Amino acid sequence: MKPKFDKISIFSILFILFLISIPGVMAYHFTDWRTNTFMADTGRIEAHPEFQEGVRIFDDRVVLNKGKSLTFNKSRLVFKGLTDKIIHLDVFLLDLDPQYAYAHHISTADAITGVRLGDSKFELLNVSQKTLQFKISDLYTTY
Repeated sequence: MKPKFDKISIFSILFILFLISIPGVMAYHFTDWRTNTFMADTGRIEAHPEFQEGVRIFDDRVVLNKGKSLTFNKSRLVFKGLTDKIIHLDVFLLDLDPQYAYAHHISTADAITGVRLGDSKFELLNVSQKTLQFKISDLYTTY
């Protein structure tokens, strides 16, 4: 003999499962798993794109996608794009003022020979509308 399930019991079971799943979904969404803190840095994670995918580092070579950033040697580089063979970068000097972006407009010819941004010198390897590929050629140390 099969047990009878009426509509009210099925809906009540589904409602209870839904109520149980809400805290789990909230904990998964709002917990920063790197530091194991709950809702501490959710605004900062959305404001700073370095927590997103889009940066690849191979030894001394870096590939940076458009709109993404790389925190490196006390500075943050954000690739804004390429127009008319001019590379648009925002540089944040984290020791001086981490909230202010210094805009740099660099020609590709100058970038191939090398350009200093923050405490590092970079040489351009390749650039397109969506990606910037450069080599870290020298690290300056400031005390």
